[in-house]
Amino acid sequence: MKFISTLVAILLLAGCVQNRAVQTIQPGDFDLNCEQLQYELTALGAEFEEATDESGVTGNNVALGIFFWPGVIVNEVRANENQDSISERIEHLGILYRDKCVEQDQPAND
Repeated sequence: MKFISTLVAILLLAGCVQNRAVQTIQPGDFDLNCEQLQYELTALGAEFEEATDESGVTGNNVALGIFFWPGVIVNEVRANENQDSISERIEHLGILYRDKCVEQDQPAND
């Protein structure tokens, strides 16, 4: 019985959402060129999709709901924090991209 309890505890801990929160502003952001900014934004988009997939009705949340319902709350809060931090970083890099790359491509008004 103790073995089964330990096994269930390990599986529940393994099923928890990882903390993937990112810093909004990182060193070197202002030195990135247009290509690097595009790459970062694309990577963050994929990371945001992964964070979104970890919330809602997932296999992990269903298992946690059956065995340890407070775990569902923890997973949802952490998934939302991850999504928010990624969104804030995307917004920050988007502003940098607009300022460096989009405005450069605009023809000057004569």
